[in-house]
Amino acid sequence: MFWFPLIVCFFLGLKPGMLQFLESNCGRMDSRALQNTNSLAHIHEGPWMAYLHAGGKFHCGGSLINHRYVLTAYHCIQHGETLSVRLGEYNTATYNDCNGNDCIPPYEEFQIDKAIRNKDYTRNNRFHDIALIRLSRWVEYKAHIKPICLITDKSLHSYIESMQDFKATGWGSRTRGSPSRTLKSIPIHRLDRSECRNRYMVECGSGQICVDHEPGVACGGDSGGPMGHMVRLGDQTVYVQVGIVSYGNPECRSPSVFTDVMNHIDWIQMVIRRFP
Repeated sequence: MFWFPLIVCFFLGLKPGMLQFLESNCGRMDSRALQNTNSLAHIHEGPWMAYLHAGGKFHCGGSLINHRYVLTAYHCIQHGETLSVRLGEYNTATYNDCNGNDCIPPYEEFQIDKAIRNKDYTRNNRFHDIALIRLSRWVEYKAHIKPICLITDKSLHSYIESMQDFKATGWGSRTRGSPSRTLKSIPIHRLDRSECRNRYMVECGSGQICVDHEPGVACGGDSGGPMGHMVRLGDQTVYVQVGIVSYGNPECRSPSVFTDVMNHIDWIQMVIRRFP
């Protein structure tokens, strides 16, 4: 699938240094991953992906946003499970992940030091379905473990809302069965929020994004994972997270609802400042 650039800085009248990210060294993706057209992610496509599990059993996805924090959905950690976070994962069936001769180092396991959930979460419509996980130790960035970009400049929210095409990554199942062993790459298209209101008979608010996808590609296990797009900064391209998988149809059919990350960027920054 071809990656359409989310924001071209010269179009917005911005210079690369003017675009503000939560973490400066973020969103770097191997150039080979940019050309991926398969539903399975390229082995270098999701170095920020977090695999949340309980004793090895997959629970939810998430995204690494800096040296200490993982971003996920509120509902992924609301029941008080004892979870661990795995970074650098791609194929859960193997310890040394390879695609032909193209291999990445083994994954790394992290314990959770603190889970901070948005206190404004509402269960009936999953408003503010967002949470942060503080890891018990500092994450060293490597080729297969890198942070995703979060835009902190809220003046760009309207430009992000105008974008229509994205990708989501996760280990969710194509049906209601077992999760995928290999990381998936899911094409997604923005819909008007009324489509989700009509489908689920609950409000889809300004802090949520309604999306369309092929039947069966976004389902159980994708929760908490990132949706985003590429941003071109001068001669470089970085991946920016726009949404978090929140909820969808039990039969894995479109539409689905994502939490809007930009709408919650103040909360994210507040938590990180309070619990550095």
